[in-house]
Amino acid sequence: MTSESVRLRPQDLKDKVAVITGASRGIGRAIAVNLASRGCSILGTCSNDASLHHFTELENQVEQLYSINGRSYNSEITGIVADIHDSRCATTIYNALCHSDRHRLRQARGTGRCTPKVDIVVHNATDANPGVVGELTVDEIQKSLVGNVQTPVLIIEKLVRQKCFNPESRIIYISSIRSRKPWFDQLMYSAGKSAGESLCRSWADAFGGKYDTYAFMAGTTANAVAVGLTETGSILQCPPEMIETFKNEFIPMQSMPRMGQPEDVADVVGMLCGHDARWITGSVISASGGGVMMQ
Repeated sequence: MTSESVRLRPQDLKDKVAVITGASRGIGRAIAVNLASRGCSILGTCSNDASLHHFTELENQVEQLYSINGRSYNSEITGIVADIHDSRCATTIYNALCHSDRHRLRQARGTGRCTPKVDIVVHNATDANPGVVGELTVDEIQKSLVGNVQTPVLIIEKLVRQKCFNPESRIIYISSIRSRKPWFDQLMYSAGKSAGESLCRSWADAFGGKYDTYAFMAGTTANAVAVGLTETGSILQCPPEMIETFKNEFIPMQSMPRMGQPEDVADVVGMLCGHDARWITGSVISASGGGVMMQ
């Protein structure tokens, strides 16, 4: 992430709480920086203990940013291990919210039970493992469906059932232009991202305010962001010849002929998290430098 992207922004998300899956690196980390620099508290997930230190580093970075600008960061950045392939992922996230005394917990009257409140959920973590047509195993198929479809559904289900969402919350699913430009080596990834976009349309219909069942979160929006070729650690860990293959496939299709940066995507997500995006819901926004143009 460039130093130019780490800047103090207008505090339009002050006192809000965001859950971001896969927030320890790459696009997820860039999203966390964007929201935290606007005053938002962050609960980020990662898949193993070895990545937890990234959240401490991130909080130190944000606190230093505020200090340089003569302000105090009164929110919180917390990291937890919650693997999207684990059926307990949603419960782990909910329990972490319940046990954090700085995430605006509310006492449910007459019950003595703490109810955490959430304003933003970003489904960023993904299963991008290759799966070649004609060679897929049952385990590969199931793992992809769990990571890219089942776990996002279970997270929203848990937070809705517990009435954690505030009015005018934001749900964002990080999709891929693979949902429209598929590749036989990523059959399940493409299908999973298409399913995620469909989930957003259904969530948008449910949570907008026309159904009494979800009146407590009326005005909530749900959108997907279709990401193109982005220079993340995961991409850079690929063999050089594969990176060149990706570049040769994607960049000629783009209006802007370069690899995207994590903050390019994070700024699009950040826009959708703000009040000005209140009238955008059930949509797929392309953050691909023109690699996919949607109408």
